[in-house]
Amino acid sequence: MKPSNVLVLMSDEHDPRHMGCSGSALVKTPNLDALANRGSRFVSAYTPSPICMPARAAFATGQRVHKTRHWDNAAPYAGQPLGWGHVLQAHGIRVESIGKLHYRSEDDQAGFDVEHMPMHASGGHGMVWASIRDPYITHRNGERMLGESIGPGESPYTQYDASVTARAVTWLLNAGKKREEPFVLYVGLVAPHFPLIAPQNFYDLYPLDNLPAPKLHPSTGYLRHPWVEAYADFARNEDSFHDPEERLRAFAAYFGLCSYMDHNV
Repeated sequence: MKPSNVLVLMSDEHDPRHMGCSGSALVKTPNLDALANRGSRFVSAYTPSPICMPARAAFATGQRVHKTRHWDNAAPYAGQPLGWGHVLQAHGIRVESIGKLHYRSEDDQAGFDVEHMPMHASGGHGMVWASIRDPYITHRNGERMLGESIGPGESPYTQYDASVTARAVTWLLNAGKKREEPFVLYVGLVAPHFPLIAPQNFYDLYPLDNLPAPKLHPSTGYLRHPWVEAYADFARNEDSFHDPEERLRAFAAYFGLCSYMDHNV
């Protein structure tokens, strides 16, 4: 079999419905749509966990969360169980990463020959406070999860993604000069993860007066599942908006970050 190269692109907190190829008439993702048009989409795929670190450990290993034992965002992957990166290394395939991994530490043998500008769990342990569930924390104090400000602009995350993209382009151009050496490159982007601050030209793609009305919202009489209600009481995102317009800006910024991520792709 002729050796082939693999490029893995990972976005973060990206609702799969928010792509043109998923049927969205609002969110503009021309580059992802082009990839989908000439490739395959797995429309019945589900994440093994809705939480970042367990999902990433499952992606790295191909095993379910109850097998990896990574339960929440205080349990970052550290190279055990072994994953597909380790298999590639054992077969002499070049495997490297650029960008966000959200594992424990760059010092761990996590299945990459080199981790370029990696983003890992804060302090190597992540969100310990989010592990407390009995009783489930309510009315959490501190900074709001969505970010101090919401709207157009630049954040450390958008700047990081720009640097990750530039590094990946350079890496691929250099790899193209070594055609006899097959590779797997993993590129981890942060967008559209909060803070909800999108570069101005992408934010402007979504005028506030053109955004859809909220669906399944308690203000319309909708009753949420008790666990969803418990999380809403914990995160208190709805209560943290300064006014109705800021809530709209949050949606415009999120959609803008989806388009920004697509631009980087």
